[in-house]
Amino acid sequence: MTNDTSFQQDALLVAADNLQAGRIDRRAFLTALGALGLVAAVRPGTARADVGEIVLCNWGGAAVDAFQKAFGAPFEAKTGIKLSIDGSGPAIGAVRAMVQANKVIWDVTDSGVGDSMTLGKGGFLEPIDYTIVDKSKVGPDFAVEFGVANYVYSNILAYDTSRMKNGLPTRWADFFDFDKFPGKRTMCKWIQGQLEGVLLADGVAPDKMYPLDVDRAFKKLKPHLDDIIFWESGAQSQQLFRDGEVVMGNIWHTRANLLKKESSGKFDWTWNENLLFASAWCVPKGNPAGKKVFDFINATLDPEPQIALLRAMGNGPTNPKALALMTPEDKAVYALAPDNARSHLPISAAYYTDTEAELQNKFLDLISSH
Repeated sequence: MTNDTSFQQDALLVAADNLQAGRIDRRAFLTALGALGLVAAVRPGTARADVGEIVLCNWGGAAVDAFQKAFGAPFEAKTGIKLSIDGSGPAIGAVRAMVQANKVIWDVTDSGVGDSMTLGKGGFLEPIDYTIVDKSKVGPDFAVEFGVANYVYSNILAYDTSRMKNGLPTRWADFFDFDKFPGKRTMCKWIQGQLEGVLLADGVAPDKMYPLDVDRAFKKLKPHLDDIIFWESGAQSQQLFRDGEVVMGNIWHTRANLLKKESSGKFDWTWNENLLFASAWCVPKGNPAGKKVFDFINATLDPEPQIALLRAMGNGPTNPKALALMTPEDKAVYALAPDNARSHLPISAAYYTDTEAELQNKFLDLISSH
């Protein structure tokens, strides 16, 4: 499982929490329950491209309705072209299999930038047609040959303010200061965004981060493994704080925001040194709608639909112009707001495209060794 994949699945659960709080309607709430396995609301494999429609594959649950409202409804109103959403999940293997079988049913997928590089390199994706998709909407860092970023999110340093007796932590170095900030920590067992925090804590400059010095990171991390609990899902990371098992952690900002809201600020987080990820639209090779899909992708990069998705799920816009339309509440949870992005470290999808499988195995071996 990649960080992109696990975050997208977790975003569905975050949306479910929003629904329970009355911030999203009942229909979306029921769909979110489907993502949790309580109701058969996800519609795997039911959407198939037809004339006059675009078929999008995402990770199901509340994301089906959230994407439909944010992207599908305005696109259909403008063009008359319907958006159908298949929530079965565009895993790399699924995209590869349908292209190899020449039975492509999806026009566009909600994938990670790293996935776009892996699948594009293997010949399983159409290149993004930048004569139709306006790459200036997102900037050069978010527009690559086989994917264009559709939203952003971050790993951040979260903490329990009630157990911070010597001030509040402000950087990854504080994560390893067990004298000043005693108590257990939590990190994710999926490798992306983990060693970067360790190396920042050990003094590596952001512009010298890649390629990762894995041996140095492991040396820094190993003496503290008995004091770190590794989470596998966003919900688990949240529960570790609620149960008082940890005082500090490397978790997704969407989960930290939920913790802060439900605890009225007992739990908080810092954007300082946040680790930034981008998800991306990808187009499977031989997609049924052909070039029409790029009109859809281009429309989704407008500020308004991206803000709609931010409010529904916490996934942040990639179009810088969205910032001018945001409320202070929106900006507080937006990774690319100027105050939040000042010291962020963009995670290198290119680096992980070639190294993730081997690194993940080494990381699992390390954390299971204590």
